[in-house]
Amino acid sequence: MSRNNKKSWIIEEFLPALLNSYAVIFFLKNRWLAVGLMLLTFINFYGGLSGLIAVTASILLAYNLGFDKEQIRSGVYGFNSLLLGLGMGTFFDPGAVYFFLLLLGLLLTLILSVTLGGWLGKAGLPHLSIPFVLGFWMILLPSATFENLGLTHRNIYWINEAYSVGGNQLVHFMQTIDSLSINQMADAYCRSLSSIFFQDHVLTGLIIALLLLMSSRIIFSLTVIGFLAAYCFALFTGSDTTGFSHYNIGANYIMTAIAVGGFFLIPSGRSYLWSVLLVPVTSLVLLFLTKLFGTLQLPVFSLPFSIVVILFVYFLKLRRQPARPSLTPIQLYAPEQNLYSFQNNSLRLAQLVYFPLHLPFWGKWVVSQGYDGQFTHKGDFRHAYDFMLLDEEMKSFTSTGLLCEHYHCYGKPVVSPADGIVEEVIDKFPDNEIGKVDTLNNWGNTLVIRHSTGLYTQLSHLRKGSFKVGKGDLVKQGDILAQCGNSGRSHQPHLHFQVQGSPVPGSRTLPYPFAYYRKNAGTEELFCSFSQPQEGDQIMDVRSQSIPGKAFELQPNTLLKFRFRDSSGEEKEAKWEAFTDAYNYRYLYCAESRSTAYYVNDGTMFYFTGFYGDKNSLLFYFYLSAYKVLLDGSESMAIRDELPLHTHYHKNGWILLNDFIAPFLNKIGFSTGFFYFY
Repeated sequence: MSRNNKKSWIIEEFLPALLNSYAVIFFLKNRWLAVGLMLLTFINFYGGLSGLIAVTASILLAYNLGFDKEQIRSGVYGFNSLLLGLGMGTFFDPGAVYFFLLLLGLLLTLILSVTLGGWLGKAGLPHLSIPFVLGFWMILLPSATFENLGLTHRNIYWINEAYSVGGNQLVHFMQTIDSLSINQMADAYCRSLSSIFFQDHVLTGLIIALLLLMSSRIIFSLTVIGFLAAYCFALFTGSDTTGFSHYNIGANYIMTAIAVGGFFLIPSGRSYLWSVLLVPVTSLVLLFLTKLFGTLQLPVFSLPFSIVVILFVYFLKLRRQPARPSLTPIQLYAPEQNLYSFQNNSLRLAQLVYFPLHLPFWGKWVVSQGYDGQFTHKGDFRHAYDFMLLDEEMKSFTSTGLLCEHYHCYGKPVVSPADGIVEEVIDKFPDNEIGKVDTLNNWGNTLVIRHSTGLYTQLSHLRKGSFKVGKGDLVKQGDILAQCGNSGRSHQPHLHFQVQGSPVPGSRTLPYPFAYYRKNAGTEELFCSFSQPQEGDQIMDVRSQSIPGKAFELQPNTLLKFRFRDSSGEEKEAKWEAFTDAYNYRYLYCAESRSTAYYVNDGTMFYFTGFYGDKNSLLFYFYLSAYKVLLDGSESMAIRDELPLHTHYHKNGWILLNDFIAPFLNKIGFSTGFFYFY
């Protein structure tokens, strides 16, 4: 490996893996948090040194053996080795045997991390800190037989350890902090946080709390909630609260609250409630395992937290119907980003659950009767539309209006709202005279089309003899089906349209949106997506044009190359590749910036659904500029959409305050409104 390649590997691969191994202990990816935590581990010098050696060796070994680079960079393969090193540096004195056992232990821990990760990963479950616990047990239990490996007394005489790190100044500072007359509960909270790194210092816990507060308000609040739930449960049951800082005991409660309340579940009132409920469960499991392994003199460390969280996540995955609390669909390793992305996607991507139906006509028609109409759309037939054509004077006919031919919509093409199969054709009723209705044959001449299982559309009052399709025919969206007429219960020509769940004409109607259409709103024309027009609205279909449609037709395995100048004027090159993932979602990937932008192109609209990566990259600016693009070539259409809050906000006071309350009530909203004109 050349010097430049080696330097690039260290910056792009090794350092992210190293830092993430520290930050991911709190389910975060934050370099400043990682640096702070790394420095804190060196308050116990040999613990910090052993942890750094262990995680470094694990990363190098995993890369050398060819394991998944993304997993290595994420810290998933490194944090258990880090905990092993911290634990060994806390329990044993350094020496030749010590470092040899450290290397054996980290090898065993890495093997357990990879194999347990692969085994549990098939069910979408994490391995958490089980590899660390098992790996450390296998060293701790036989350690008494190693005469050249001695238990340390540094934790008893921690002043010597502190002196070796920072001299008299650090010793005096830590003594001052530890001797402060603070509330017993606050003291136990700080010591519980420090126990995550095998320490028992108020100062360490206080700094960790501040680092978490700066990194994630949700994670910080959950550490407090998890600790309070455990503390109150201990007081209620008469348990000892002074042991929270011993052997990761307090860490179990805090980490359970973080994992359930803000990581594996989308942060919400329900996820917070479950985190509170599961803390006492974790306490019960901890007490049980402590008694069980006490005979072997094995501390349970963070095993109770791992067991409870894995079981609970699997418990939720077995639900037959998606419900709240919601499991995190795409893990961004930042609860605020998970929450804001989920909230934003719940609004703007709700249409992905719908089969797209388009307007069944060409040109601009008016909704003469909508849902819950005043004439015939009642009861089981309340979710239906009647459409008519109006002229510039808002009249539906010319001349006297006494003949069907006088009406603008009469004889106009009726088109298929989507691809499907013709299930029913009724073509035998003549048009009514104007003002008269056929009450015996309510729907008149009718077509029913099956679009998917349980989704049918019915088009009625059609003109006799105008049908272009027959029963069993395959139709495409936009194909001409018949002509608008005046048959059935219709006193003047119009088109009746409804969505239903069965192929029988006149079945119970279903509320269902149209995919895309334009609507007149005074002098302005609005674009509507996956919504339901109201009575009186003038609407028209949206059709894609070939030029913008081709430009955004990013087929999988397409390579895009760009030359651009950055803010300093330097010319650079960017390469993006289009891929399709295992779930058939399309995305653009920039290898240079390691950025990914997911997108949808449904033929009418191109829009991005998520961005993950470098916000200074060209791909991110493309994501913002082409966030939603209408492919009909319109030059005056206004499109309103919203960005998820975390993609564009700056961490001012209001946003930070919003992070605290967003799981319960998002006061700021998902974003300000954005209009894009094409």
